[in-house]
Amino acid sequence: MVKLLCLVVAMFSPVLLAQAALSLQGYQFGPGDTIKISVYQEADLSVTAQISQQGFIDMPLLGSVKMTGLTQQQAKEKLEALLRDGYLVSPSVSITVDSYRPFFIYGEVRSPGSYPYQPDITLEQAIALSGGLQDRASRKQWHIQRGVDKTTFVATADTIILPGDVIKIDKSFF
Repeated sequence: MVKLLCLVVAMFSPVLLAQAALSLQGYQFGPGDTIKISVYQEADLSVTAQISQQGFIDMPLLGSVKMTGLTQQQAKEKLEALLRDGYLVSPSVSITVDSYRPFFIYGEVRSPGSYPYQPDITLEQAIALSGGLQDRASRKQWHIQRGVDKTTFVATADTIILPGDVIKIDKSFF
């Protein structure tokens, strides 16, 4: 029985990891994310900054730069173009995420609020972090609001949570 369980876990773990990696690949920066920006051979231009509520970071030479809604690749290209415009001949920028913004959960859970993002966390795990479902909570009406455009969709227990997601657990009527 234990061997069968290990086999099942081994088969599905790569699927969940691939799903999480794909969902973070197109991840758009937002307020609360902390990013580390390095400019090759320009240590004075490297910075670690948290994106403000207005969506900006402060960069040496460039001042305030809007980062909200950009993917990692788009932000890299934007900073390289800005640095190329009168500052550096051929800038090479790398960006890594130092820490992600939290996700939020409310509705029929025992401890609603914000929780630090953890890679590969599922909705079921997020519910467990928030103390579990209350007695009158729906077992199927779980909604996630995601992204800059605040797209809302119905989620299942194995839906991967992303930074900044807002999770609503509805009441059950039966």
